[in-house]
Amino acid sequence: MSISAQSSKKISEVYETENKKQGELLFRKAQEFFEDRNYTKSIEELKLFLVLYPRHSREWEARKLLSSSFRKTGDTLALAQNELRMYKDYPNTEDGLDAYLESARAFLRLGKEEKAISILKDITTNTFSSKIAQEAELELSQMEILGEIKNN
Repeated sequence: MSISAQSSKKISEVYETENKKQGELLFRKAQEFFEDRNYTKSIEELKLFLVLYPRHSREWEARKLLSSSFRKTGDTLALAQNELRMYKDYPNTEDGLDAYLESARAFLRLGKEEKAISILKDITTNTFSSKIAQEAELELSQMEILGEIKNN
């Protein structure tokens, strides 16, 4: 290997290490804001983290913390969109499916029943996780019961 190739490799390793460290610091800062109940600042830092450090090892944790921050601020639409994004990024994982279910629940709270029903039906018919499919079935049956009550 030539000297320039070796130095180029070392530079990229240093960059990667620094990038990971900087991402870690920003994530911790967002966590601290959340713990201090400064959810708006936590949201800002987490959004910045997700833009600056895509595919960082803390990405999933950052998205979960972002959802928690949206829950605390009452921003249900942002919560639903974030959970949907988590599912789209990790569709073949249990966590991803759980996020999909959470997005349906958030859409339901927003009064977007058609969107929620669509997601819940998708989960019940196309899911490899029986636990999450059962939860989606339960949500659908509760909606049916409430729908019947509303119609009477």
